[in-house]
Amino acid sequence: MKKVISENNLKYIKGINGLRAIAVILVVIYHWLQQCSLVKIFPIGRIGVDIFFVISGFLISKILFQEKNNDDLNFNRKVKIIKNFMIRRTVRIFPIYYILLLFLYITNGVEFRNNIIYYVTYTTNIFFYHTRAWYAMAAHFWSLAVEEQFYLFWPFLLIFINKRYTLKFIIFAIVVGTLYSFAINDEMGSNILTLSCINAFGIGALYSYFIIYKPIYAENVSKIIRVLFFPMILLIILNYTILKIDYFPLRLIVSVITVNFIRICLEGKSKNIFYKIMNWKILNFIGILSYGIYLFHNPFTNYWRRLLLKMGMQNKIDNIYLEFMIKFSILILISYLSWIIIEKPFLKLKRYAK
Repeated sequence: MKKVISENNLKYIKGINGLRAIAVILVVIYHWLQQCSLVKIFPIGRIGVDIFFVISGFLISKILFQEKNNDDLNFNRKVKIIKNFMIRRTVRIFPIYYILLLFLYITNGVEFRNNIIYYVTYTTNIFFYHTRAWYAMAAHFWSLAVEEQFYLFWPFLLIFINKRYTLKFIIFAIVVGTLYSFAINDEMGSNILTLSCINAFGIGALYSYFIIYKPIYAENVSKIIRVLFFPMILLIILNYTILKIDYFPLRLIVSVITVNFIRICLEGKSKNIFYKIMNWKILNFIGILSYGIYLFHNPFTNYWRRLLLKMGMQNKIDNIYLEFMIKFSILILISYLSWIIIEKPFLKLKRYAK
């Protein structure tokens, strides 16, 4: 495991972008190909979002643990770590998100404008839960709200909690998230409320904790998740095909599976088939653009329909898979332009977070 816990290997993890690409592709397929048998059988949209949550939990916690581990921290230093973290998150997440909101506000009807306060404040998950409705182009914003709510409290807790209690806190968060999903006894709430998602972030954070603080145990943890990998995939397949398990802990199982993919990325064994796939150039490219792809994919569908209607072609493309490929290619182009013109320039502001 020496390669896994080396400082250089943790700075840039090859394959993570490929994992992001797989996650966003699952979400897009789920939203765009409702007629597809894969979508009808498996909740691949939920799985894709949970993969994102685990990656965020792992990477965010890793950054914070490394900062905390490298310094004898006083109060001012802790505040500075959190400030720098918030700056990095802000320049990565906010610019393109709020530019998209402005565009949607200008080009759409009263329904979107009346609910703009929820989109602006990253509270759409709470809004959707209370209204019991999804709002078309902004339906996927619930997961962005969950991530932002996570960013608001998680860094403070990880930095300010005494290092002796960090492991107990993370385990507590995983248990609370898992039990809350069952206790709320509401399918929508157990999917989109932040407390019900915290176990996914926590599983990712737990793995980063062992990597950074307890490398002596990291090998044992890796062995456990390696052993659980295929049985858990099989359990998901069985649950949605043959069996129907009440209160099936899908998010928890997907989280463990995702951590195993992260382990594969960290170990970097070129002969591993999953490592090879996650490092395909096309997946790495899509992974780099994954935030834009995720942001734009639902609004894009709405404007695509408007365009076809205006051109009188709404019934001309009768092959859903051909249409998917055309739409996805255009979506990638839009996301690439967004990355080059908007996202990448703003990322240069990260230099102020030092």
